[in-house]
Amino acid sequence: MPTSRIGALPELPDSCVLSSIHLPERGKASAPASLDVHVPRRLRIEFFGTGGEYFRIWIVNIVLSVLTLGIYSAWAKVRNKQYFYGSSRLDGAGFEYTANPVNILKGRLLVVGVLVVYQLLATFVPVLGSLIVLGFVLILPWIVVQALAFNARYSSHRGLRFHFDGRYPEAFRYYLLWTAFAIFSGGLAYPYAVYLRKRFILGKSRYGATGFRFGAPAGYFYVVYIIAVIALAGLGLVVALIGGGIVFLGGASAAAEAGSDSADPATVQLVMMAAAAWYLSFLALIFAVLSVVQTALTNHIWRHAELGRIRFYMGMNPMRVLWIQLSNIALIVASAGLFIPWAKVRITRYRLSCFRVLSSEPLDNLAAGERARVTATGEEFGEALDLDLGL
Repeated sequence: MPTSRIGALPELPDSCVLSSIHLPERGKASAPASLDVHVPRRLRIEFFGTGGEYFRIWIVNIVLSVLTLGIYSAWAKVRNKQYFYGSSRLDGAGFEYTANPVNILKGRLLVVGVLVVYQLLATFVPVLGSLIVLGFVLILPWIVVQALAFNARYSSHRGLRFHFDGRYPEAFRYYLLWTAFAIFSGGLAYPYAVYLRKRFILGKSRYGATGFRFGAPAGYFYVVYIIAVIALAGLGLVVALIGGGIVFLGGASAAAEAGSDSADPATVQLVMMAAAAWYLSFLALIFAVLSVVQTALTNHIWRHAELGRIRFYMGMNPMRVLWIQLSNIALIVASAGLFIPWAKVRITRYRLSCFRVLSSEPLDNLAAGERARVTATGEEFGEALDLDLGL
């Protein structure tokens, strides 16, 4: 049945990037507006969380986790997720996170136990310790699949759960083989490896019985990473020249003073501070480039994602995201960590404000239909090993 194209974009905040939504045109004929029932509704996720509310949850979680030697951290994780899920609403309905903290605790105890065994073997039987490291590498894809499946299975909207159907052989190929190939190719295959991992995660996810689709080509990933490498090299050279010049001049001054008499402690301290600032500048530069890359790729992925007849749009401004992240770090440091709850709420609110869902039918109708399909196909079952491994 022919459908009409999406017209104007949903209104987004000024700090979100506005660009066209590329959707396939399935028909040229269009019905009058009053008769066209396929015009998509433009829905946004409303976030009602506040830093003050989350701070009360966050501080209690920390205190109880410390008093219980970390055991309560499993319950803390569930409470944190439930707050952010419950504070987010799409088309009038909130999201839910229903994981059992006991299963999370079991997964964490398993991880801690394996790490303790590894440490003992590495200390007393180094050969076996090396074999365990190899084992860690081989089970990494399984850990990724298990963690994604756990988080999806206990996330729901309108009473219908999400699922992740990825399997170990696929994860092994995308997370190990392609990563190794990216290393041996000198990084040339890295953008494609990232593309395959993103496609794997989204393509194996589903809402009820309907799976997500990600149909974008990999070329955009190469464009983003090439620009990132050029920017990192150029800005890194500038930082190196400025920082190196300061350290060199300061060092020369200190050496001259040492030759004549004794080095001025203030001069030596200045050189050390300049070197530290130089190092921190490089770290900040790398963080900034990675932040912009991540934001650009997230926008691209959601603009090319589909769920049945539902389309998505993400329009975050990379510079705005970077500013929020950097200012959050500064405020967290200045407040000795107390600003963390406000920082999480702040970045979550911005990201969700730039996200849109474009649906041609009410979401409650979709949820009702999906529940019927799930029941009919018998796909509501639990995994044999129901553990969250803390990833």
